[in-house]
Amino acid sequence: IQEAVETLPESYKEAFVMHRFKNMSYKEIAEILGVSPKTIDYRIQQALKQLRKELKDYLPLLLFFFAPK
Repeated sequence: IQEAVETLPESYKEAFVMHRFKNMSYKEIAEILGVSPKTIDYRIQQALKQLRKELKDYLPLLLFFFAPK
């Protein structure tokens, strides 16, 4: 997953990491980066789209290991 995150464009990666790993709100991220919360929303959505595409082959494996028992 970390390798896939590293392949994201810098602006997408920055917003994604701040939101998902640092638990920051879109508004907080927007203030820090000097852009609108809608821009942050777009960047995170695009990051997720790219990550889904990049990690699609791993999805069955992740579901196997992390599925509720």
